[in-house]
Formats: sequence, C-alpha cells, structure tokens
Amino acid sequence: MARQGAVGGADGMTPARRHSEGVRRAVARRIRDTAGPHLACVVLLTGAAASAASDPAASPSVEVERGWLSMKDGVRLSVTYFRPAALREGERLPVLLELLPYRKDDQFYLRDWPIHGYFARHGFVTAKVDIRGTGSSEGHVPPREYSEAELDDAVEIIRQLAAAPWSNGKVGMFGISWGGFNALQVAARRPPGLGAILALHASDDLYHDDVHYIDGILHVDEYELQIDMDNGLPRSPDYPLDAAYFEERFEAYPWFFTYLKQQTDGPFWRQESLRWHYRDIDVPVYVIGGLLDGYRDTVPRLLENLKVPVRAVIGPWNHAWPDNGVPGPNYEWRQDAVRWFRDWLCDEDTGLWKEPRLTLFVREPHLPDPALAVTPGHWRSEEWPIAGTAWRSFHPSADHGLLPAPGPPAVHRSAFVPSYGAAAGSWWGEPTGDMRSVDGGSLVYDSAVLEAPIETIGFPRVHLVASADAPLADWVVRLEDVHPNGEVSLVTGAAQNGAQRRSRLEPEDLVPGETYELAFALHFTTWTFQPGHRIRLAVSNGLFPMFWPTPHRMTASLQVGVPGTRLELPEVPPATGPAPELMPPEPRQTRAGARVLEDEEKPRTARVSHDLGSGRADHDVSLAEGYEIGEQKHHLYEKHHHEVDDKDPARARYDGEAGHRIELPGRTLELVTFFTLESDATTFHAVFRRRLSENGKVVREREWKEDFPRRWQ
Repeated sequence: MARQGAVGGADGMTPARRHSEGVRRAVARRIRDTAGPHLACVVLLTGAAASAASDPAASPSVEVERGWLSMKDGVRLSVTYFRPAALREGERLPVLLELLPYRKDDQFYLRDWPIHGYFARHGFVTAKVDIRGTGSSEGHVPPREYSEAELDDAVEIIRQLAAAPWSNGKVGMFGISWGGFNALQVAARRPPGLGAILALHASDDLYHDDVHYIDGILHVDEYELQIDMDNGLPRSPDYPLDAAYFEERFEAYPWFFTYLKQQTDGPFWRQESLRWHYRDIDVPVYVIGGLLDGYRDTVPRLLENLKVPVRAVIGPWNHAWPDNGVPGPNYEWRQDAVRWFRDWLCDEDTGLWKEPRLTLFVREPHLPDPALAVTPGHWRSEEWPIAGTAWRSFHPSADHGLLPAPGPPAVHRSAFVPSYGAAAGSWWGEPTGDMRSVDGGSLVYDSAVLEAPIETIGFPRVHLVASADAPLADWVVRLEDVHPNGEVSLVTGAAQNGAQRRSRLEPEDLVPGETYELAFALHFTTWTFQPGHRIRLAVSNGLFPMFWPTPHRMTASLQVGVPGTRLELPEVPPATGPAPELMPPEPRQTRAGARVLEDEEKPRTARVSHDLGSGRADHDVSLAEGYEIGEQKHHLYEKHHHEVDDKDPARARYDGEAGHRIELPGRTLELVTFFTLESDATTFHAVFRRRLSENGKVVREREWKEDFPRRWQ
C-alpha cells in the first residue's frame, strides 16, 4: 500500500492533511448554514478553575438532568444530560452521546462524572443513555451485543439530540470498549446528525478480535459471566420486581449461549464488524488504543482503510482510559477530545487536524512484571504506514537458534501440552510475568545476542511449515525478549485456528500428518530490542486459559531450516520529527453523594495450580467491590475457575459465580448467577442459572441447560 501523506504540496500540507482541512471546512459550512446563531463551543469553566465542582446536583459549572427518549416502538430509554450551567438565551451547543448497557444510575454512576462533567465544563452537552432493556431504560434485554435494536435506537437518539432546542444540530458519539464499538457501528449507518466520533479500545472485527473467539478460538473469561448477570438485574433506581422485570430481564436468554451457536465466522459476526464495511464511514474518526489492550489492531487498520480524517493514539495502557490506565505513562486525552469535537461539531479550528495522524508509544525493554506501573519508552509522531519500514527475517534452526537465513533442514516435534500458558494472561493484554514458565511447553528459538538495537513497530508476521497428527490443532506464536539475566518478557503474540488456515468463513479439518504452510500476523506491537538481548520465537499448540484447548492428544511437527518457516519483524528507522508534547492528566473529580466502599475492595487476584505429574492445571480468579450512592449500598463479588487436563484435553471446564447485593431503605435484593461450561470430544455442555432473593428469601430461580456441538473448536 502506498504511504499516505508522504509528500507535501505547495501549501506544505500532505494529502491526508489537505483532505482533513477540506472536510473540516465543509462541516463548518454545513453547521453555519443549518444551525443558526450562537453555535460555537463555549468554555464556561476550564482547567484548574473547575476543580472545585464536585457535586453535579449543585455544581456552579455543570447541571445534571435525567429524562427519557421515546423510541419509534414506544420504548423509553433513560438519559442523563450533563450540560454547562447558565447558558445564554438562544445558545445552542454540540452534543456528545455515550450509549452503554452498563447501568448509568448504579454501576457507572461514579465512573461517569469525571468524563461527562469534563466535557460539560468545556462547552458540550453530553447525553448518557442506557441501552434498551438495561439499567434504567425500558424494554427487553437485546438478544446480543450490538443488536439491530441497539443500533436503530442510536440512530433515533442522534436524530432527537440534533433536533433539541439547546443543540446546534451536530452530535458526536464517543465511548470506551462497548461505547467505542457502537460508535464505529453507528457511524457506518450514517445518521444525518452525526458529525464525528471518538472510539477508545474498540474492535472492527467481532469474531477474530473480540473476547468470545480470540484469534478464532473459543475464549471464556470474567466478561461472559459479568454481562449476563447485569442483564438479569432489575431497573434502577427503584428495582421493581414486577411482571415486566421477570419477562424482560430475569428470563432473558444468556448471551453466551447465543455465541456458542456461532463458533465460526460468518454473517452473524460480520454484519456489524466495521472491518468489512470501511467504505460506510463518512465522518471523522478519532481512535485510541493501548499496547496492552486486546483491541489495538483496529487502530492501524482504520488509518489504512478509512477515507475520512483519522486521528489515532496508541499508548502503553491496558483496557482503560489514557489518563489513568495501567501501566503509564498517561496523558490528558480529554483535552484532545475537546479539540477534536470542536473541530468537527463547531465552526472552529483547533489545529488538531494539522498534527501527524498517529501518536504512539514505543516500548523499551523491561523485566517482566505483572504489576508494572510505568512502561519505559518514548513517544513518537508518525503517518501510517511508517516510511522506511524494512522487514527483517529470522529463521528457526535445527539447534533452536533464530538465524538471518535458513540453516540445515530439520523437523521438530512437540506434544500438545494444554496446561501451559497462564503467565501469558487471559487475553493479548495486561502486564505479564516471566514467559519461561510458558516456554516450557513450547518450541523455542533464540537469536544471537544482539549487537545493535532493533526498533519494531507494526504487525510481526510468522510463517510455519507445520503438521499435526490430529484433525484439529491450533498454533500459538509468541514474540519475546530474552534479557541478559535470563528473564523473558512477552512482546506480542497471536494464534491460528488450524481449521481456519485457508478461510475463516469455510473452516475444515486437518488431514493428520499432512504438511501445511501457515501464515498469519501477530498482534500490533512496539518494542525496542536492545544490544545484549536476544529475540525469542516460541511456538505451541495452546495457551491456557486464554484459549479453550482442542480436544485431541496429539503431536505437532514444525519444519525448520526451510524458507517457509520464519519470523518477519517490521523494523522502523529512528524518528525524524520532534516528539509529541502530551499534556499530563488533570485530577479527576469525584461525584458527591457517592463513594467506593474501600473496606470491601478486593482487587482481582489470580491463582495458578499446575501439577506436572498429573498434568492437571487450575486457574482461579476472584474479586470483590462495593459502593454507595445516597441511601443505596451495592456489594459485588466474582469467582472464576478454569481447569484442564493434559491427559484428556477434551475435558476442559469453566465454573463462574457472581453476585450483586443491593441494600435499599427497608429492602435488600441479591442476584446471584452461576455459569458452567465443560466439554468432551464432540460437545460443549453449558449450564447458566440465576437466583434472585429479596430480604434473604429466594423469589425466583431460572436455569438454562444446553449442549452445543463443537464446530472446529
């Protein structure tokens, strides 16, 4: 692909920047022509002066109002507006929409104020809306994430917000995770009032990159239990146990059962996956990703494929906001978001569009540390793809080296060890520990000690000439950094479902013993391999508990010393421009009348038990939290258990339990959910149960129990 914006014209602009300016001017003209007077974003209170505002109900700078939005079928959606106080008569402002199922009036009550209050203080009206059937909204729980009902509602919400008397007619949509997903999906529907979006940690590929089938392989983690528990909670803030609640929520079919019916890629996943519909986006897109987030691949793909102005940032964080994500360093993303939306929703020019399209963090080597607080490295500004990128090849050798050219041919065999992998984490994200415990169940190839640094940015590629003596096998590849002291850091990785080697849409069994040429990209990364270190390529056939194991005991073979087996690293030249200047995070404001119950906080803890003699591995995760809103108290806990047996990989198992107790004046409710998934060679056996109690007495229980044939999983 030709590099976008590589050459500047007579005006000094690259083609990408010139295109952005043309779009910006067109949007500004459209706003002026259609919206009338008093349309520019206003800044009523900014920076440190806003720090005194803590109570949204009595804030001198922000007013908070709850209301309803009626959809075309009569269902009312609950909305909370955050708006600047003391608007002048006739003043109309742009509107920012966030649409989520995560219960704005209880579970996200504390979370929303630092985000929505910030935008309101900087001249926007924000609308936080609960998706139908969730939180405070009316209606049935949708049949799945990103349903037709949800996205149709979003289009109608935008129409109503654009037509509101205090609106300038332009709406921006933003969000992290789910809110980033549906911002992209709604933009592809081209609602007339939508002017720009901001998507953080969002995926454009629902099958391959989301949490249900990571890299095309079944994945089960805390989210599956969390969301189906939340879907069964009564409407806030009164939590009525009426007939509508039981019909519309408590009896809602578990979403994960729906996903177990969709084990292969196809229309179910692709209908709302932007990766197959890039041409449908016609508004500017600001996208933010994290190097320790499972959705980071979306960022460079949007830069390469969208034909609209794109602004992108990739930082060192996990699945969290850039101002407080872990590990740091952090920056004040909200300030740039304000500039972005002023550019596209107002008749303003903040100059953001003139800056390089991509700002990214390049990691320096650091010892493996699951509790890493700050990542060493540096920021650089770029266009994408990066000019001067060169691909350097490394070839696994017969003596387990990693050579610049193929050595003598050999075949390496490894038995499938499904119990290895816990140190790599629960998905391709989060700070990880020493990979030596995972490498023990892998074929490992190390380069010579490096004499010069190698800075890599992009999607490393792997090619494997491989076979297996079973009809189904997965291949997992990890790129690692071997430190001089022997510790091993994970740089990135990816997996290939063997059944999808030719096509994700038409999977097929392997022929045992037949040799295949596999080629796939690892997930996006940045890393600088320093002199004195070694580059490691590790190849295995599973990663527990990230991937559900294939059902067969087997041995896989890898041909080395042949051109078809190699690692390709995208090596970039040193940055030529100045490093970007990112503003440090501003202090986050707290919401009065609500607080975290710190004595109930039990952060996520993981325990791994691996009996090398029996081959049995167990992985347990637990967490708990509590919070208080006015006279309400909420207490939540979760327990998750994975187990696998090397001697019988078909019989893997997951057990989860989650509870949410709500203490109200004179009344206590508790919803507890249980989810079990176990497998044999041909079938997944799933059980999901909800139990609702009021004042200690069980009110209702409901159990779903189904079997799902394994389909290339």
